[in-house]
Formats: sequence, C-alpha cells, structure tokens
Amino acid sequence: MNLTPDTLRQLQLIELKALDEVKRICELHNLKYFLIAGNLIGAIRHKGFIPWDDDIDIGMMRSDYDKFIEYCKTDLDTEHFFLQTPSTEKGNADFELARIRINGTKFVEKHRKDLNLHNGIFVEVFPYDDLPDSNLHSFFYGNTFIMLKKAAGVRLGYHYGENSKLKKAVLAVITFFSKIIPLEKLVKILDTYHLKYQNPNSKWVFLIAGGTSYKKERHLRSTVTELTTTEFEGKQYPIPKDYDTFLREQYGDYMTPPPEDKRSNDYHTIEEIDFGPYQEE
Repeated sequence: MNLTPDTLRQLQLIELKALDEVKRICELHNLKYFLIAGNLIGAIRHKGFIPWDDDIDIGMMRSDYDKFIEYCKTDLDTEHFFLQTPSTEKGNADFELARIRINGTKFVEKHRKDLNLHNGIFVEVFPYDDLPDSNLHSFFYGNTFIMLKKAAGVRLGYHYGENSKLKKAVLAVITFFSKIIPLEKLVKILDTYHLKYQNPNSKWVFLIAGGTSYKKERHLRSTVTELTTTEFEGKQYPIPKDYDTFLREQYGDYMTPPPEDKRSNDYHTIEEIDFGPYQEE
C-alpha cells in the first residue's frame, strides 16, 4: 500500500505522540536518546519528517536502552501505548529493538500480517552496542549477531528477501540451522550475546538492528554519545552532535534528496492502516 500524501502526513503526526512519550520517560529519568536514520536526515534537511518517510527511529546506548525498558514497566502510559519487546509479547522476533505502539491503531506490515502481534502505529527504539576495537574481531562479532537474529526471525515465520547469490546462500544456511536449534536457545543467545563486549571505552559502537549491513551500522562512539538538539516538527529533540560524520558514514551525500521516482513510502509494505481514535485529528 502506497500512502497518499494526506494519509502519510496524518500518520507522521500520530507517530509524534509515541515519540513524545519516549521523550517524556527519558527526560523523567535523565536517559540519553537521539534521532537516527531518516528522521535525523529529516531534522537536518527538512526540520521535520522527510516528506515521504513513514516511521520514526530512535537510538540509545545499550545502558540507557535497558533502563528505558525497565522504566516503561512502571511509567509508560499503558492506556494509550504498548511496549513491544520479546519479553512483553510472545512470538515477537524483533529481539534487537523495542517499539512503542499506539493502542487502538493499526499499522500492519506484510511480513507480520499472519502473526498474532500488536500492530499499532509505532516508533522504534534501537540500542547501540560496543564493538571490539580490532576491525577483524568486530566484523565477525557484528555479522554473527546479524545471522543469529535472522535465524530467530526465520523460526518465527519472518521472511528476509535477499538479492545477491551469496546472501541467498547464507540465508539458506541460516534457515537450516534455525530449524535444528531450539527457539529458546536462540533467544538466550541473542539476549546475552550483546553483553560480550560491553566496554564504555571502546572506539566503535554498532546498531545490531541495522539489518544486513555491518559496515553502514558501525559508528565512532563519539558520534552517538556527544549530543546536541535540533528542531524536528516544531519541537527540540536530541541528535548526534557530529551528525555530519554519523550520516555520511551511513548514507554518503545525505543532503541531496533522491530522484523523485525513488521517493517511496512503501518500505514497510503496509497491508492495513487504521488511525483509530485519532482518525479525525
């Protein structure tokens, strides 16, 4: 489903409600968080959403992320929001991130439509983990985690599209092992693997949830620990102080918008969307 401009804009404005709930909890407990990905580009280039963007992504260092998850248990406004993690919802394969979902709404993605999960409109909260300083060591560590998370996802019915022959071959191996390793074992490995190299003095950090690209999701620690604020949709939110280095490592020339035929909002392959009680806002 490709959203119309009016529908997309309404979705963006509703997503801000979840962003502000994250902001409220983080400010209440002095936790550091920051805009990442398309939202960081949008903040710098548009002072708000990229016009064709359909979601909100937030980053935190692992220590703040773990605290955020704990504080949500007592401080989240559960009348309006739901914390979605593997521990709060059985069958959720997204072991490497959390979502704050808005109750009474729907944002159903194609790969999740047959899963019995909360599918409300959401913001995604991603933890950044430490990496070994050795390039070779960090390369194997980061890519091993990516394979483990895909194995768990395959076991729970997720589908990962791969284009290259090499990636398809790797996915075939992952699929094989996902069938012979008990899911509980995979979960345990994923829950503990990120702790292996916790080191507040490490040079590099890594966004495990970044998907398939280790290279693009490895960043200098300073680019995610030294923050400033900037305008996003009329309010001030934290962003990496050295956002230029952060974004160029990941996207290259982020200030030049893509050609019009590449400006799509179908990244999440939305099957159904419903604004629920926020329909008239």
